[in-house]
Amino acid sequence: MIKLEIREGYEILDISGATTKNIIIERPDDTIITASGSFVTDGTDGLLYYRTVTGDISLAGLYNAQAYLVLPDFTGYSTPVSFTAYANIPLDNN
Repeated sequence: MIKLEIREGYEILDISGATTKNIIIERPDDTIITASGSFVTDGTDGLLYYRTVTGDISLAGLYNAQAYLVLPDFTGYSTPVSFTAYANIPLDNN
């Protein structure tokens, strides 16, 4: 799951009025996934999440994620965040 907290400066942004709430994921091979985000509660807490599905985080390496929001008084992107996915540890089949 990818969870983002949307802020304006140091203040949490109320995103409850968002008509578009996408989460964009850039994979290590530079491919892009755009998925619909969901509010964690009702959006007043600035929290948005996307539950990843099989294949979204299948490559080891650095990923970037950010929100794209359309609100009554703002349309644009959140600050991107990065995370690393590591390769599975091979099982010893001896």
